[in-house]
Amino acid sequence: MPQVRPFRPITYAPARFSATVVRDRIRLPDDPDAVGAGRSISDVTDVVCPPYDVIDAALQGTLLERDAHNAVRLELPRGQDPHHAAAEALAAWLADGTLERRPEASVYYYAFASAEMPDEPTVQGVLAQVLLEPYGADVRAHEHTMPGPKVDRLEHLRETGTQFSPILAIYFDASERYRHVMSRAWTDEWRARDEDGLLHTAGEVEPDDWLLGYLSRQRLFIADGHHRYETALAYQAEVRADPSARGRPTGELAADWMMMVLVNAEMEELRVLPTHRLLKSVDADVLERLARGVTLPWRSAPMGMEAVLAALRDGGGDHAFGLLLPAGRSYLLTVERDIVAERMRRERTSTAVASLDLAVLHAALLDDVLGIDAAHLAAGDRLAYTRHPAEARRAVDSGESDAAILVRPTGLDELAAVASAGDVMPQKSTYFYPKLLTGMAFNSVEG
Repeated sequence: MPQVRPFRPITYAPARFSATVVRDRIRLPDDPDAVGAGRSISDVTDVVCPPYDVIDAALQGTLLERDAHNAVRLELPRGQDPHHAAAEALAAWLADGTLERRPEASVYYYAFASAEMPDEPTVQGVLAQVLLEPYGADVRAHEHTMPGPKVDRLEHLRETGTQFSPILAIYFDASERYRHVMSRAWTDEWRARDEDGLLHTAGEVEPDDWLLGYLSRQRLFIADGHHRYETALAYQAEVRADPSARGRPTGELAADWMMMVLVNAEMEELRVLPTHRLLKSVDADVLERLARGVTLPWRSAPMGMEAVLAALRDGGGDHAFGLLLPAGRSYLLTVERDIVAERMRRERTSTAVASLDLAVLHAALLDDVLGIDAAHLAAGDRLAYTRHPAEARRAVDSGESDAAILVRPTGLDELAAVASAGDVMPQKSTYFYPKLLTGMAFNSVEG
């Protein structure tokens, strides 16, 4: 089973970011008027950022303008040598007291709010270190990764020696033990609002054996952070290849560990959003035939985009997608499961993957009909992504994309089934919302 242990993270220093009175923007309903002695509540809203893979140039600029010590300078810095710039900023902030290494090893409750209740962090997990191991029985992946981001993140990790963003891992446990292990008191706390106004909190908890033992008995599924996990494995291999590290027991080196937030998906209400596909360099005649419903086995029904989205939300037995074409046109595409199942048997995938909407989309529509195959996916030259249907509509109508495919979100039960089968989904199959914040805690992997 996975090994979970406390750690000494690097955090924004409470001496710089806490106050005796909690600021209104991070106040919880049950907060006292004044912060009690022996406890600190740090407001780090202006210095946190999302993980690197959801930061575009505009957001990067906004974050840099917000505060000179924003974590984007560590997570996704600018310049000709950005990774070295991140290392320099980290060293400088540790030296001047902006950041500090926590004095004792601990674990942390990490909680975040939902869009429905942005002021109440109701989804809770545990931030800790987990021993790195290849994907297998104890730690399982569910999604394909791409080489480009891993090359970049590995260079970043080499230069900085620090994990800046925690991975989100989920497990499934419906037992009553869970409520007991998640009822401990915490002391120092860091709070922040994300870009959508949702409140995140991280509070230091005493790492007793019961809590650590409970977490170490769970099977973990990587929910968000596959590229970072595989990068950490590559970095660990490099460190252990050094003659000075050979023969050291597993777990003795800092590079053996990965910072994660562990969330019980059986008891916490995690939200997964769909990631829609933007298509480029697609034959217009092929798209028109698909829209007219003459491309078997696909069926097409013209309707407004909101009606398409409503039909996707309603579900149903068939595989279903939205097709957006120029001039504001939109269609609901469907294909019967029994019919397309024969096509999916030719794919070298598990039954769990073959039954997914996105697997059918990539094999039976993008590849078979539109000519966007695995090589194009790896190159990234004909497919882009967005979470927002309105952005997909804008991209098509502006000519940036030839068409867009709207998809349904992947369910947590589907994720678990795929990972348990030892298989992986197409890339960008899941978008867990909200993203864990970069800046609540950093993990040094040096030493």
